[in-house]
Order: sequence, then structure tokens, then C-alpha cells
Amino acid sequence: MRLWVMEIRKILGRPILNLGLCLLMAFLMFAFWVDASKSRAEIDGKVYYGISAIEANRRLAKEYEGNLTLEKIEQIVGRFGLSGFIRQEEQEFSRVREGNFCNQWVTNNLTDFYDTKEVPERFMEGRRWQEYGKHFLQTEQLREDRKDCQKKEMKFGYTEGWNYFHGIWSWSVLALNVWLILIAAPVFSEEYNRKTIHVLLATAHGTWKDVWAKIAACMAVAITAFLAVTFLLFGITAAVYGLDGLTASAGMIDFRALFGGMELNVAQFSLLTFGAKLAAVCLNICVTLFFSSRCRRSMSAAVFRLLMFYPLSWLMNEFIYQMLFDLIYDNGILYEFWGWLSLDLLSVLCISTTYYLSWSAVIGVPPNWAGAVFVVLAAVMTGCIWRVFVNYRKGE
Repeated sequence: MRLWVMEIRKILGRPILNLGLCLLMAFLMFAFWVDASKSRAEIDGKVYYGISAIEANRRLAKEYEGNLTLEKIEQIVGRFGLSGFIRQEEQEFSRVREGNFCNQWVTNNLTDFYDTKEVPERFMEGRRWQEYGKHFLQTEQLREDRKDCQKKEMKFGYTEGWNYFHGIWSWSVLALNVWLILIAAPVFSEEYNRKTIHVLLATAHGTWKDVWAKIAACMAVAITAFLAVTFLLFGITAAVYGLDGLTASAGMIDFRALFGGMELNVAQFSLLTFGAKLAAVCLNICVTLFFSSRCRRSMSAAVFRLLMFYPLSWLMNEFIYQMLFDLIYDNGILYEFWGWLSLDLLSVLCISTTYYLSWSAVIGVPPNWAGAVFVVLAAVMTGCIWRVFVNYRKGE
């Protein structure tokens, strides 16, 4: 315990990095304040602003809670119309939306508004409707028109706060992981640089307990920081937007939830997202400690890890995957066993990186990938920790 506490003090004994985490927390609170202050709602001829607009949207959404049907959507459109941007002469690009949460959601998700930038005359048409809209409205006519349309009950509810929560949560975890790289990179490499490695290895606890203390301290700091950011965001969301919408379908805030094997509500979606982001933090620490145990300088360990954090993940997903897909498709072996298996394995590897786990990329993937992702994560983290012990004991 004494070694563990000492290592935590060493990790947190960097004022500039600690200031960075405090600034991140302050920015999150400021971002929520800005988002809440610019809220606007038009309901039955009356306009609300700020917190009043959020409360008005919550009351309105309660009127339409429950299964999302074509009749309910027609009621919303008939009452409020579709929503566009309010044109202002002094602004070249207006960002102020007319309407309220209900008709804005219908416009955003059941029309091509964001593609055309024009308010459509009606919903249920266009590319966006063909790709996503039919997954929301389940009626007998729609099932007859599209035989592969899954039978799901879509629950409507006030999800504006949860939509913003998940968006800023992902960015926060990405920023947090960068911060964790900077605090974990010196853990082992600093001992090399200060020439204290051989002194530590000569002590009774240097080759075993000290290594475990360093690893456990990093994990404790990382998980505590992650929980602090998560609970801060959750608390602000609950205080500003309320807890409405937790039983609404997760597809209302993330299209990926429409195509998975399970029907998720917002609460279940949030728990799975929590697990993915926590896995991203733990994986990040293990890989960073591996580089720290290999590099003589903390800067080298941090640079190598940062290069893998986003550029390598992007290269695997955007370039190598596309190149492999084109190769398999052009040779007509896309549906051969080893053809689609190669694509699936590469996809699992991409999903299992810190960057894509931070974005909760596991949401919406085929159910049979879950086991493969778990195996990859367990293998990488175990391998990194094992190599940390080997490298450190050798004084490398």
C-alpha cells in the first residue's frame, strides 16, 4: 500500500498536467452552460429561451412519449410543421432553429433536411428516410413495402440532453486519454532517464511489488479521472435537462443502435457506452506503460503512443480496410469464407483501438463480434503488462 500511495503521488506531482485536467472539467461545465443558454423553443405561438425552453420541450415531449407511430409523427407535423433555420440578414449561415424538440427531431431524422439545407414539404422521402427513417416508424404498410424491416418498437421521448451528453462525453474521453498518455509515459522511462532503475531493481521489492505498484497507481488515477469526468457530465445533464428520455429508444440519439442485435433504450445504451469508454481508458494505460517500459525518455514514449492513438487507428480503418475491401471485391471473393472473415477481423481490430472505443464503436456491431473484441482487448492488455515486467526487469 505504501508503494502504491507513493507512486500515485509521483504521478500526480505534475502541476501543469493537473491544471490541464482542471481546465477540461471547467470547459465541460462552460460548454453545458452555453448549450443551455442558447436553447430556443416555439410551442403553439409562444417562444421560450434558455432553461425555460428546455422545460417547455420536456413538457411537450411527454405528450408524445411512448411507441413512435406514423400517426404520432403526423400529429407533430400537423401541429408544428417541419423545422428549418431562421434566416437572418446579417448572418450568412444561420444556426438558430425554429420549432421545438419534437418537430426538429422529425425534420432531422425523417427527412433530408441536413443534406439539402432546405425544409422539405413532407417527411418519409429522400435518402435519409430510406436508410434510417423506416427503422423508426413501424407500420403494417411499411413492413409490406420493405420485407427486411425489423419488427422493433421505437419509443419516443425527450432525448435532447442525452444526445448532447453522449457527444461531449466522447470528446471528453478522447481528451482525457491524451492527458493519461502524458501522465503515464514517464512512469517507467523516468527511472531509466534518472539512472535509478538499477538501484530499484537491487531492492527487495524492485522487481515485483514496485512494478505492480506503478501499474496499479496508473490504473487507479486513470479510472478515477474517467469516473470524475463521467459523473460530472451526467450530473450536469441531469441538473439541466432532467432524467427524461432514459426509457426512449437509443436510436433516437445514435443511428448505430438501430442496427445492432438488441433493442436498446437510452439507459442501456449509456451503460454499454460506459463500458466501451472504460475499456478505452484501461487499454490506453496498458499500451502507454508498455512504451514507457521500452523508451529511455518520457517524450519518446509519449510520442510513440500518441502516433498510435489516432493516426494508426485511422490508417487501419480508412485506408487498409478500404484497400482490402477493394481487393476482395474486385476478385469476386467478398462472400467467400476467408474473404468476409478477413474484413471482419480487421474491423474488430479497428474497433478494439483506444480511439474507436472512445467513440463507443462497439455499439451497433454484429452480436458475434462482442466476444472477438473482448478477446483482442484481453490479449493486448495482458501482453502489454507482461512485456512491462520483462522490459523493466531487464533494465531496458
